[in-house]
Amino acid sequence: MRFTVFLLIAILFPNVLVFAQVGGSISAITGESISITLDPQYPNPGEQVTATIDDYALGGSGAAITWYFDGLSAPAVANNRAITFTAPAVETPLRIVARLRFTDGRTIEAVRSISPLYLDLIIEPQTYTPIFYQGRALPTKGSLVNINALLQNKKGPVDSTRYSYTWNLNNKSVYGGARLGGNWAQIEVPHGKSNIVTISIQNERGITVARKLVAIPTVNLETQFYQINTLSGLSQRAIVGDITITGNSTSIKAVPYYLDSRSINGDLFTQWSINNLPTLTNSPDPFEINLEAGVTGRAQIGFKIHNLSELLQSDEGSFQVKL
Repeated sequence: MRFTVFLLIAILFPNVLVFAQVGGSISAITGESISITLDPQYPNPGEQVTATIDDYALGGSGAAITWYFDGLSAPAVANNRAITFTAPAVETPLRIVARLRFTDGRTIEAVRSISPLYLDLIIEPQTYTPIFYQGRALPTKGSLVNINALLQNKKGPVDSTRYSYTWNLNNKSVYGGARLGGNWAQIEVPHGKSNIVTISIQNERGITVARKLVAIPTVNLETQFYQINTLSGLSQRAIVGDITITGNSTSIKAVPYYLDSRSINGDLFTQWSINNLPTLTNSPDPFEINLEAGVTGRAQIGFKIHNLSELLQSDEGSFQVKL
């Protein structure tokens, strides 16, 4: 009986039901909501941050926009959908509000809070460079890279054993999930021009307090040639073009920049050649050759290197010698 009466009311007075539904929160019923996205999502103190309104569910309807920082309005950026601001000092909370007011009087707002920590990544490719090289070693395809995450608060570096670290390489977990105290990771660089490493750090309550994404480019093995002086040792200036043997002989060293460090004592193939003919050297160092002056003329000296465990780590080069 009660069901019949309710059905009659619904048929005769449909507006009554509609009014009752709208009487609550309109965003809860229609799905209308907004949010604030930050780039970067977890900024370092003092870093420039871009805040953007995401109101896709509203269908892009126009509205007056007011931004608030810790309760204070920012009229200079009113009605801007994306704004840029500077992250506060370390562990200083900041509350960001974006309030949208529509022409029909509705008001919807989004809130986002940040409390920045310092997060730095120390990236150490395990590839070879000569001792005099002032640049940084770079990873080659298939080489190892060590990464250390340094998280700091007001007091300095945090106790890593109290935080959980989640490492991802190209959106795939490196260790299968979060590791307590796992602020250090080692990855093997896959094939590709660049790879994305992501680190997320959670506190003891499981709340993410810092996150960083970094692109790790890969380079090719690069061979450079250097003369060895009897008195001063290895020259720090690479051979470019031709060289002339002024005495009875000279020694040349091939330096394979960015060679996987593991291959030095592993399955490594090297070969010297003179005028495209393979030649044996009398040096115990496979990267060194001794050239003796002969009849007047020119000779092309070549060198090949292959990491047989990772064939993409290969290179060859040559230079001319005036005898």
